[in-house]
Amino acid sequence: MNTQPHFATILDEAPSEVVRPKPAPAGTYACVVRGQPRYDKSSKKQTPFVEFTLALIDAGEDVDAEELEACGGIDGKTIRATYYLTEDAAYRLDEFHSHCGIDLGIEASRRQRCEEVVNAQVTAVIRHRASDDGTAVYAELARTAPAE
Repeated sequence: MNTQPHFATILDEAPSEVVRPKPAPAGTYACVVRGQPRYDKSSKKQTPFVEFTLALIDAGEDVDAEELEACGGIDGKTIRATYYLTEDAAYRLDEFHSHCGIDLGIEASRRQRCEEVVNAQVTAVIRHRASDDGTAVYAELARTAPAE
């Protein structure tokens, strides 16, 4: 059974208030790389990047259980892992590939490695960041590490 809301149903609703989903609590999570990577450019400087979707599959001991329950648990929660494709930042993408279990000693292009990490497990550390206007809090990826 499909429990995902149908977009037409959402558009037909007349909500009386805006309900912003609560972000996943800060802490360490086991994740799996879901779907193919997305290649794009940043809106401000047009810097090329590759972005991965990390699906949260388990919360670490440092994640507040009450906060996790208050945000609805980890089911369906994802976080984006974005890596800029510049000479100075390329090492970060290499580290991510390594954390996903890719052997960097085997010759392959970064593009090939990006395709290989689909369904790989990785540890993600999430931190919170306030919006520029201070009205919202966002969960963002602080760093990754090899899966435990």
